[in-house]
Amino acid sequence: MRSAPALRVLLLLLTLAVSLLLTPVQAGGPTPSGSASDPIPGSSYALAQAAPFNRPSHYPLSQRPDPRRYRPHADWIGRLILPGAEETGREPGDWVWIEIEHAPATARGLEGQVLRLGWVDQPELKELVERVSTDVRFTPAALKIEKQGNLLPRRLDGRRKVGPLQSLAGARPNDDLIVQLEKVQLEPRPDGSTQLRIGEPPVQISGRYVGLVRILGPVPGEKERFRVRHWNPERHDFSGPTDVVRVPQQPRDRYGRWISTPLGLITNPVGRQGWYLYGAPDAEGTFTAQALRPRALHQLRPEAILPAGREGIPYILRGNWADTPQQRGRLRRVLLEPSAATGPLAEHWRPGERALLIHSFGGIGGPGGERISGATVTGHFAFGDARVVSDAITGEPRFDLHYHQIYANNPNGIVAGTQDWTAFSGDLQRGWMGSRPISDVVIKLQPFDDLTVDGQELSLLRELAIQAEVLMARYRSGDGSGVSTVTPSTSCVQDSSQALFIAIDRLRRRVEADPGLRGWLAEHPQESSSLAFLKLASLARSLDDLLTPFGTVRADWRHNAEVVAGERFMRGETGLDALLSWRSMLPRRAHDDMARVFLQHGAGIWFLRTNQLAGGDTTIEPLAPTLLLGQIPPLSTLLRRLSDALFAPLGPTALARSLAILAAYAALALSLGWRSGFLTPWRLEAIGPALRAAPRLMLMPALGEELLFRVALMPHPLEGGSIASSAAWGALSVGLFVLYHPLAAMVWYPPGRGVFRDRRFLVQCTLLGVACVLAYGTTGSLWPPVLLHGLAVTLWLWGLGGGRGCEGRRRPRRDP
Repeated sequence: MRSAPALRVLLLLLTLAVSLLLTPVQAGGPTPSGSASDPIPGSSYALAQAAPFNRPSHYPLSQRPDPRRYRPHADWIGRLILPGAEETGREPGDWVWIEIEHAPATARGLEGQVLRLGWVDQPELKELVERVSTDVRFTPAALKIEKQGNLLPRRLDGRRKVGPLQSLAGARPNDDLIVQLEKVQLEPRPDGSTQLRIGEPPVQISGRYVGLVRILGPVPGEKERFRVRHWNPERHDFSGPTDVVRVPQQPRDRYGRWISTPLGLITNPVGRQGWYLYGAPDAEGTFTAQALRPRALHQLRPEAILPAGREGIPYILRGNWADTPQQRGRLRRVLLEPSAATGPLAEHWRPGERALLIHSFGGIGGPGGERISGATVTGHFAFGDARVVSDAITGEPRFDLHYHQIYANNPNGIVAGTQDWTAFSGDLQRGWMGSRPISDVVIKLQPFDDLTVDGQELSLLRELAIQAEVLMARYRSGDGSGVSTVTPSTSCVQDSSQALFIAIDRLRRRVEADPGLRGWLAEHPQESSSLAFLKLASLARSLDDLLTPFGTVRADWRHNAEVVAGERFMRGETGLDALLSWRSMLPRRAHDDMARVFLQHGAGIWFLRTNQLAGGDTTIEPLAPTLLLGQIPPLSTLLRRLSDALFAPLGPTALARSLAILAAYAALALSLGWRSGFLTPWRLEAIGPALRAAPRLMLMPALGEELLFRVALMPHPLEGGSIASSAAWGALSVGLFVLYHPLAAMVWYPPGRGVFRDRRFLVQCTLLGVACVLAYGTTGSLWPPVLLHGLAVTLWLWGLGGGRGCEGRRRPRRDP
């Protein structure tokens, strides 16, 4: 059973409010508004390209750094080049050119060559290409948002059957997208050249090489050149050779802000454990950083380990983003460990382990920051993939993070697609590490990652990556229109949620369509893989409740889950679409709720938080993403509690609990009431008047008082309070509820003076308050306590003698 449809109107109003918040940036990206000053014409990408160090030509492939100090960022690295329309006309299909910037030792001779790049012939990849390949023809809306300073894939306009590789290579105008390739196969071509085929979509990265250094200080008289000391792998400390590197100051963006700055690098305490510098030597041989990553951030060394059962949900909802402005320039690592976990940390997070990544970032405050509309910092949301790897330089285990960035048209040149941490967070030209607070949540739950049942792999993590690739490719081409905009129903968070929904749906269909697999599960219920499958199925049901809170799937999500080659995707455009997935409207809500669901299913969770590293720009400050009206905490808390209480799903368990509470309350209240003489025996002739009065009494006092004394006053069960805390709030709720009645009789309701001060009434009121607290606390829904409250008042007034104690009320007729 789901919530009453009539009350969806309230949430629709909230949807419209979010629409107004997002309207200023429908074409500009995920932030809630413009900036503190009007933007200058053109894109931030064009301004950044004016600096030579932001162009690939600044880093000749012939220049190689000292291999004792710098390692390749990946085995296969290349620069994507979009083939001309004539070339793709002669050779149809989804392929591009790639300039090989680095290759493994066995293929070192390919470095510097421009080769053809295509896909391995696999059914999964073939389906991906067919589902997203589309003709591209810019609409008038595309031209409009381009004039607003957003970067569009101009070179794709007019092309036919643009696939995911071509939309990636053509996303920016200057063929400057650097990628890492995985599962590479070499294949000879008829003309004698070599072509590359890949078994995984390319991953965007920054920097060909990486070194680990401690920054010693600036070169005298220089603002961008620094003396550094390298890591010594033999002594496992920073006693290696010294070097001079360049960390360039980026041009200001179109809003007059620095996306990153070397200011603060030397004094930031984070740097004591070292910085990874990603980049390459320039023409003069000076290593120039294109991305930075603090070594401390991704180490498997939490600053705090919290018990998930007791402190998990409060940390997710409040602790993770607490005091964000005061944390500028700092990072924090916190691990929520499930109670079932035992043994050393290293046993649970070993190299090779994979996990789900949930990413969010906040806003830019301060004098040089963004305007905040409607007291709400919307922020951004993405899923991703986290792996535990052995670091190539230190040998220590660390996290390697890849994001599935579903990203709209924007002025910065950020391209929707799978991105390494260095390309999205750490990049100096367009990464957000230096200007926004970032939360990366790493979630390990084994059945989510890799489950084999009867020889079949059921990996929700893998399926999510595939469906995210589909949507990211659609965003790059605007699904053929060139336009990818942000609305309450179509956004980074809504479409990331859509990818998760489709992944769950497709896995579920695989199981349903395979009678042999279902039969094996039925015949082997105690096998470890069967138990793991049940755990995955339980998680999927909880995610269903989160993604489709009314139990109704959005029409566009359902359609897109079934799209085949040649069909167009549907795009949600209406307030109803947003309403049907309202928990996915705001990034902060989705970020917190997703983490909560996985925590409740026994996941171990890391929180990796940065706050404007290195924090050298004092004109800006980090702002946490918020819920609606989040910068007015009391109102924001009330709105969250109200939405949670109104639309909590009522399943069989919740209904059973409610009926049990009703039965216990009725037995106790009637027994005490009849024994004390406060209640009279039920009179059958009162049924008609009671039915007529019930709707009015359900509104007031039932609905009104439950909204006040339960929803507004008590923390919602989803807020994760302890039993002691919940009991204390419940006691306060009951106490104020009881006190309210004699106070009401004294101040504004004179007809109740007689009965509301009667001790017998106050006992009944206490019992009702306790029953309503229990009903609300065990179901999380407003409706069980409202129905219980309304039923109790109606029966008391019209059948159990209550009407005779309240002067001015209509009394039931009595026999002469």
